[in-house]
Amino acid sequence: MVYYVSGYERRAMKHINSSEDYLKCILELKEKHGHVRSVDVACEMGVTKPSVSNAMKKLRREGLIRVDEDGYICFSETGKQIAEKVHNKHLLITKVLMHIGVSENTASKEAHMIEHVISDETYRCLQDFHSDYEPKKG
Repeated sequence: MVYYVSGYERRAMKHINSSEDYLKCILELKEKHGHVRSVDVACEMGVTKPSVSNAMKKLRREGLIRVDEDGYICFSETGKQIAEKVHNKHLLITKVLMHIGVSENTASKEAHMIEHVISDETYRCLQDFHSDYEPKKG
């Protein structure tokens, strides 16, 4: 069976991918620096400040982030959960691809694409697969 994505589904996925990319970027910058402003996100993602401003407005409207009085971006609980899930998917997919011989650079780039479309079922199976093959400590 071949599955075709409709134009509506493609547009919806693009919106989700973009939001997830911004949330993941905010999380990674927070882990590195402890705090994040919109300008940091623009620099990290290589996009314009107006693009980040529009994305931040959308994420605020969706209740995923808030921006404090000093301009620092803070997650809502839901926003943080989504960011962590996408970040963890990226890490796992990168590791699995490297395990089968894909270079780290290619694995990371392709994990970025896969992390947005992988189902929870497939993600859990990849977790199980990876835990079976990851070297045991101790």
